[in-house]
Amino acid sequence: MPSSNRLSRLRTHLQSLAGDVREWVELRLTLVQLEIEERIEARLRWLMLRLLVGIVAGLGIVFGLIALALALGSWLGHPGWGFLLVALGLGLVAAVLQAILRRLNATARHTLAPPEAEKLA
Repeated sequence: MPSSNRLSRLRTHLQSLAGDVREWVELRLTLVQLEIEERIEARLRWLMLRLLVGIVAGLGIVFGLIALALALGSWLGHPGWGFLLVALGLGLVAAVLQAILRRLNATARHTLAPPEAEKLA
């Protein structure tokens, strides 16, 4: 009888241990899930702040360009001339940026291996 009593106690302890391990694993998975959710929320907050800063900066640039156009127009005698000069200046900046982008792409095609260069073309 003492042997069966020991086996019964051992079985009870093993079942209890298995339950504890199962609970620990579940808690660990919950903790990992919460950590991932916190990281996602932090990145979303960072993204929203960057977006807000970008919108405010963009509005500042637009209003600054309008003020520049009006000032140039006042200096030249007609507002239309100021807006035309600002538009031409922005077109020139876009053309220069496009030329730089093409040069960078051409450089990247020459420095990459042939299979990777074909993907860029």
